[in-house]
Amino acid sequence: MKNKKIFLALGTAVLLLACLPTYELFFKDKMDSVEVLIVNAEEGIKAKDQLTEDNVIVERRRKQDLVAGTALATDFKEVIGKEAGKNLVNNSIVSKEDIDFEDLVPDRSKGEAIRPIVNDMIFAQPGSLRRKDSIDIYAISDTDIETNTANETQESDNDSDDADGETIVSSTNPDQEVAATKLKAPILQDVKVVYVKDSSNQEVTNEIEEKGTEERLNATGNISDLEVILDEADFDLLMNTVLSGEKLYITYN
Repeated sequence: MKNKKIFLALGTAVLLLACLPTYELFFKDKMDSVEVLIVNAEEGIKAKDQLTEDNVIVERRRKQDLVAGTALATDFKEVIGKEAGKNLVNNSIVSKEDIDFEDLVPDRSKGEAIRPIVNDMIFAQPGSLRRKDSIDIYAISDTDIETNTANETQESDNDSDDADGETIVSSTNPDQEVAATKLKAPILQDVKVVYVKDSSNQEVTNEIEEKGTEERLNATGNISDLEVILDEADFDLLMNTVLSGEKLYITYN
């Protein structure tokens, strides 16, 4: 009986020693690593270049080497066809944060650039406006503001039940207001917002609620300036509108 126990112990030890190399060679590597997307281009991938099956491959990397927002092998179909949001170095791990999913990178071939819309140019914009929103921009003159304000006052005095539209209050001057439905057609449509900033040049974002969710109506600050993507022609139109004395009324879709 004693001999059987000895042989059993020796057999177990031999089996463990035999399995150890197998674990080191095959299992340990898979347990400590994960399949991720890797840049496979000698010269890297330049910003605005498309990610393809030729310049992105799947390889295993140690979990401790992963970067923020690492694109996993399961994200392959989602990533392929998108454009790089920045220059990507060869053999580097692809991060979703480096991919332009929202078309927030200007296309220089189209004359696009990130252009500022400062607070002095704006008559009003929604307080819930955020980065990545698409906006429509209307032009409104002092005459429009005065005329519409006078009309709204007269309608209020006459207790009219068929007012022309809701009242929009200026973000820069709360004493001014204008009827939304009396605005002309937008001068620019579907303009992509890259940043929404407060007066301290900090991005205005949604506050995080106690439950860990974001509430769009509760902002981290008051909106002052915007940064948007416009080509030269649209930016010239915007600036000519402002220089002519008109203000910008902004809505988002």
